[in-house]
Amino acid sequence: MIWLNGELRAAETAISAQDRGLLLGESLFETMLVKDNVPQFWSAHLARLKASCAAFGLVCHYDEAALRDGARALFASSANDKKAHRSILRLTLTGGNGGRGLVPIGEARPMVMMQISDAPPRPGALSLHNSDVLRFAGQFGAAHKTGQYVDQIMARRQALAAKADEAVMANQHGRLACAAAGNIFVRFGNRLITPPVSEGALPGIIRGALLEVATIGDLRISEAPIETARLAAADGLFVTNSVNGVVAAAYGTRATAQKKQGLVLNDALPEFSNF
Repeated sequence: MIWLNGELRAAETAISAQDRGLLLGESLFETMLVKDNVPQFWSAHLARLKASCAAFGLVCHYDEAALRDGARALFASSANDKKAHRSILRLTLTGGNGGRGLVPIGEARPMVMMQISDAPPRPGALSLHNSDVLRFAGQFGAAHKTGQYVDQIMARRQALAAKADEAVMANQHGRLACAAAGNIFVRFGNRLITPPVSEGALPGIIRGALLEVATIGDLRISEAPIETARLAAADGLFVTNSVNGVVAAAYGTRATAQKKQGLVLNDALPEFSNF
């Protein structure tokens, strides 16, 4: 089952061929880890979606209460077989039916859809590969979670072709931006740093949670530009996203050695939902 524009529908429900998300990639989405039918960091995800809607000039016609009710109906649906301890809720908003041109024909009403799927097993550690697919610092879409994921798809393909798990993406200045599917934190001594959004990084939800925590043990967490040439000499690398939390990462086989520290950082994340 899916929740589409206020109603539960069969997952095979057709989306209009005139939808601007399909034709032009005019879409925004949020991906949330769900534990026992409770989406984690629910309010933070909706706040990010709301900010992106404002930036793109899109209007979500469903408030937080309506979306919450829709998610609960989806979880409770008798046809839903995704009631495991861990699942994934994806909330998608598109530009709606407006034709193929850059300027929509008439008044296009955004489409809103929620769907759930099984969460993959959480990896203990990730091996990294430097991709030559760039994230452009300052590009309008880079700071928003849009449906235009071609760069991330190609970066991940390069990583898999190199027998690695995840891609490291740099910006046009040769500095670290992010991973193909997440943010990257780098440890140098007792400093744990991640690139600012201005470097081409997405304002990730787990990224934001770690920055808000600010200190874990003797680690001080902050933002700073990072030259990609420094990554090989780092004391630790960690990939963060909303599905896996904090996962240790490294080049080659060294990631396993950082697995314990990744778990420590992940356990320090606040349990916060407001669902």
